[in-house]
Order: sequence, then structure tokens, then C-alpha cells
Amino acid sequence: MLQAVIWLADMADFDEMNDVWDAWVPEGAAPTRACGEAKLADANLRVEIIVTAAVAE
Repeated sequence: MLQAVIWLADMADFDEMNDVWDAWVPEGAAPTRACGEAKLADANLRVEIIVTAAVAE
């Protein structure tokens, strides 16, 4: 992973999202990351993540 952009429906979820993120991303392998608040496409969604990745050849 090269970059992740995280959109939260409510920034009050930021700490909880960080806990999940830290458990998911291997230590030392976290990409550049940005996080913001946005009205998401579906009211049932709490988070959307856009990931840019590449495969080494």
C-alpha cells in the first residue's frame, strides 16, 4: 500500500477507527494516510477507505 484516504461519517469515530487500522496494518508498513469527515453515499456506512497500492515486479 502506498496511500490511504479514509472518510468517516463522524469524526467522533476517529479513535475507534485508529484502533482497527492499527490492528489491520502490519507494524512498520503503514502507508501515507489522510482522514476526513464526509457525508457518505449510504447512511448505514460509517467509513470509506480509498487505497492506492502497487505490486513490485
